[in-house]
Amino acid sequence: MAELPREFAALAEWDSWCLATETERNARRVKCSFEDISAFAIALEPHVDAICAFIDARQAEGKLDTPTLNLYYLLLSLAEVAPAIESYDPEVEVVDGYESKLFAPEERHPLRPKI
Repeated sequence: MAELPREFAALAEWDSWCLATETERNARRVKCSFEDISAFAIALEPHVDAICAFIDARQAEGKLDTPTLNLYYLLLSLAEVAPAIESYDPEVEVVDGYESKLFAPEERHPLRPKI
């Protein structure tokens, strides 16, 4: 169970979406049903502004603690599922497209932004 900041305790049921890599987030999206990713997005969407403000404030202090980093990963998971919800309804992947696992990101690329 991933720990979230206490200000976001209401989102604890979604902690399984606190995934550190793009590869993990994509794999979870593809394994879930459209209903599951939609429920996740609906639950998180009202909190996006507060999450961004919270992370920005902590980042200004110089570093993100583990609960804040988990919150950031939760936000990245929302970014992962959003295109599927907007474009692929009712599927979780592109219909008649390539499997997303064929486009694996390079998680250790030297130019990848540091968190």
